[in-house]
Amino acid sequence: MKTNILARILILLIITISFFSCKDDDPITPAEDHFEAIGTVIYDATGALAVSILRGETNDTLRITNGERSDHFDVKFYDDNENIVDPPNNEHTKLSYEIGDSTFASWWQHEGEEGGFEFHLDGKKVGKTTLQLFIVHENHNDYRSGEIPLVIE
Repeated sequence: MKTNILARILILLIITISFFSCKDDDPITPAEDHFEAIGTVIYDATGALAVSILRGETNDTLRITNGERSDHFDVKFYDDNENIVDPPNNEHTKLSYEIGDSTFASWWQHEGEEGGFEFHLDGKKVGKTTLQLFIVHENHNDYRSGEIPLVIE
């Protein structure tokens, strides 16, 4: 009889602990929203539109001068409603890039601003290549712009 009562108490205790210890929260990954973008907008130093790429497609070309560092370019994004929005502003999100052929151009950012949403390009030789931009969050890409034509004149 005592064994039967102890078994029932033990089963009730296990069920109670299981019920109250199960949550939907993931204790490893913090609950935060990822930045959602469907396109990129790049402005030159005067604030004029230099390039717009939406859903990986563009008719624009980014142009820089051979042998010179460009003025700064500012990056913004298109949201799901195709509104232009500021880049994310948190310590876990940064801008990254890929230049198709780095013999034509190189990427430069001010010291202490690496990963920020403003950049310069150095023209290395006359020709054509591509530039892709990425939003990197917690060491993985949340967004890829698609290839932006880059002409070095």
